[in-house]
Amino acid sequence: MRSISTAMNAWLQQAVTTFATCVKVTRTDGQIFGFTDHDSDIVYAGQRYVSATGYTASAIESSYNLSTSNLEVEGLLFPGGAVQQADVEGGVWNNAAVLIFGLNFADLTMGQINLTSGNLGQWSLQNGSWRAELRGLAQILQQATGEQFSPTCRATFGDSRCLIAGGLGPLTASGSVASIVTQNMVWNDPTLTQTGPPSSFVDTSGHTIPTATPYQVQVVAPSGAFSANTSVVDGGGRVYSQVSSSPGEGQYSVNSSGLYSFASNDAGIEVFINFTYTMGYFAYGKVTWTSGQNKGYTQPVKTFAPAVVTLALPTPFPIAPSDTYSIVAGCDKQFGTCKSRWNNVPHFRGEPYIPGPDVVLAPQGS
Repeated sequence: MRSISTAMNAWLQQAVTTFATCVKVTRTDGQIFGFTDHDSDIVYAGQRYVSATGYTASAIESSYNLSTSNLEVEGLLFPGGAVQQADVEGGVWNNAAVLIFGLNFADLTMGQINLTSGNLGQWSLQNGSWRAELRGLAQILQQATGEQFSPTCRATFGDSRCLIAGGLGPLTASGSVASIVTQNMVWNDPTLTQTGPPSSFVDTSGHTIPTATPYQVQVVAPSGAFSANTSVVDGGGRVYSQVSSSPGEGQYSVNSSGLYSFASNDAGIEVFINFTYTMGYFAYGKVTWTSGQNKGYTQPVKTFAPAVVTLALPTPFPIAPSDTYSIVAGCDKQFGTCKSRWNNVPHFRGEPYIPGPDVVLAPQGS
């Protein structure tokens, strides 16, 4: 049920020829933008709605059954336009609030008729144009509003739930690009030498030893690289012993990459393999540029080794030597990292010992 003025209601009953659609976009940084499909700008309620060159919108689809409304807005990328490729790639338009309404551009005193509203979702860029998906308010109902049990931490590193001692200040460093390894992604900075202790991984999902040769299991670290073996225990609680090679029944061997070898007599048995792994100090952290073309943009860190930073996503503009930035340490949300590296177990927001699906669905004996 839409509320409109009496004058507009009477006007809509006629052969309408002066109808224009306006789009009001409010970004999360507080900036407001207006667009219209009219052939000239419209100033309405103190906001200018720009006649956007190449701007079009698809038909609006909505229903009474709370399904997500369907609408896409398209436009061109051009110098001086409100939407720039760098801003889209930098995420400044993500989740912006949108109101689409119609009005009589020949008589703005009639007011407006709201057509739909929501938030900007997925963006795509191609051939000098952009396309944005508008997600209706019903989209919120498709998202989980409560918390679910999970083996990983549900807090954001350094927030009011993580409560890491001292906050992120002591875990933040400043740097300057010394040389480029991969443009927009990887660079060297010899001043970054931070390292951290290995993280421990406790296996709650289990691995089944293959029933055919080779009787081997390759473990994969949650992040980083395998460091060292801790223990191997089967579903019955039997602790396996480690040997250097040619394992017998109840024994295993392991190489430097985390490949475990077992005896044929143990084929088909489920084992739980615990180990430690190394993760870069700034991996899963964030980089915020303080100078250069990317100044003000923030990107997530994918991996880190002393003096080498690798981003998860490319920067909007090329990285140049001497560009400065701040970088903050990250966390892969594993219990072992929270315990071994950050000593923050009392504030861990997860359930690391929840059995995996293989354990839950396995036949239970009497």
